[in-house]
Amino acid sequence: MNTPGREPSLMLSLVPLLAMFVILMVGRLYLDYRIEPLILSSAVIAGFAAWYLRCPWQPLEEAILAKIDVAMGGMLIIFSVGCMVGAWMFCGTVPFMVYWGMQLVDPHYMLLSAFLICTLVSVCTGTSWGSAATIGVAMIGIAQGLGIPLAPVAGAALSGCYVGDKLSPLSDTTNLAPAVAGATTYEHIGHMLHTTIPGTILCCIIFFFASSTVTGDLHTPAQVQDFMNQLTEIYDLNILLVIPPLLLIAGSVLRWPILPTIVLTTFFSLALGCFIQGFDLRWGILATTTGFKISMTDYLATPSAAVQGLLNRGGMMGVLENMGMLCVAMAFGGIMHGSGMLTVVLQRMLKRVRTDGGLIVTTLLSCVVLCFSTGSAYMGILIPGALFKESYLKRCLHPKNLSRALEDSATMLDGAIPWASGAVYMSGVLGVSAFDYVPWMVFNLSSVFIGLFCAIVGIGIVKITPEDARRRLEEAKLDTSLPGEAAAGVRVAA
Repeated sequence: MNTPGREPSLMLSLVPLLAMFVILMVGRLYLDYRIEPLILSSAVIAGFAAWYLRCPWQPLEEAILAKIDVAMGGMLIIFSVGCMVGAWMFCGTVPFMVYWGMQLVDPHYMLLSAFLICTLVSVCTGTSWGSAATIGVAMIGIAQGLGIPLAPVAGAALSGCYVGDKLSPLSDTTNLAPAVAGATTYEHIGHMLHTTIPGTILCCIIFFFASSTVTGDLHTPAQVQDFMNQLTEIYDLNILLVIPPLLLIAGSVLRWPILPTIVLTTFFSLALGCFIQGFDLRWGILATTTGFKISMTDYLATPSAAVQGLLNRGGMMGVLENMGMLCVAMAFGGIMHGSGMLTVVLQRMLKRVRTDGGLIVTTLLSCVVLCFSTGSAYMGILIPGALFKESYLKRCLHPKNLSRALEDSATMLDGAIPWASGAVYMSGVLGVSAFDYVPWMVFNLSSVFIGLFCAIVGIGIVKITPEDARRRLEEAKLDTSLPGEAAAGVRVAA
């Protein structure tokens, strides 16, 4: 999208991006300011750049609203999951999972356990968001009960959650990336193994050795037992409490619409809380709005801080502060896209491509720029996918090379950039700041670097025949002329 006015130069287009990077790094990491005004300041700088380009305000406003509209579905899910987590606290589902998890999980291998268990659930369900809201919340509760720092556990759990988002045929991005690139879902999944397997092995190694370093001050067996006893004094930990997460997982597997599934799970959880726990429904309504804040002294003489920290969370209001961050991030992305500055940066990157590996590297870096500036994995997939599709085919590169690059970067960074919609969601659900857990998201961060390494070395770069490339270009209604040796009919083996 480009509005009437001056043509953006590369230098001017880079100014808002560089300013955003400096403002966020200095303001957040050194001055510890809230992130919303920092991103808003970056949006103001982008707005002045657009004003210098004489971009009319109306198209820019439409671009901002379009970005917010794209994020609105995610916002609704964030709100509904906040309600659901509060309802799970009310009925006892999360305490149930925590109680049994503390008996089954070895605290000395907590990070590795969190990663592997969340990997299994996410691959089966195909959703990082659903996995985080179920088993991810349970892992945080177990860590609280054992006295383990929450940030490493959150990072390990989310690393596992994103394995399924990258690899499962049930994942939305696993279907979106090949659809944009022109590959099939199963071609894409098979090609993803080049980067997913090394990333998974790396996570297992790091989390195995890191587990012992972050569990140095474990609670004593007496403290752990006291924590579990307090849960049983408040709740009747009935086996029926597993139904809500099973209902959510079944909805993911059967491809039910996500919002109705979450709402159904929430109401079912409220009913369980009333009938199994005997709690007042008014508590349940408060749990879905402001969080489950019961008077623990009615059940416990001296409730521990760990138990209070576990139970007093969830609710719609708990995720409200994250919405402002998402909106200002969309404002920045809308101005950058609507003024044409973002397109200039991406096109200039494409012009410098000389090799097949260079094209994949450019794709990866473009997705990083898109995710950083728009805070949206979908934008990081859709824009580079549409922009680079023709270039891949003209180089006789199989479209699955493009779809893998989109997943290695955009999908993974959605949870690792604190103002992106994925990270906003994860932070709200787990109750851990994204700035704290992001350094522990080994799988997400390593995916980008493993993808860059494979592109530079030439690992997993698959070619197609010029005839196949022409056919695909024709089907996509793109220019079918091929440059160089490809046009002469030279075939490079896969």
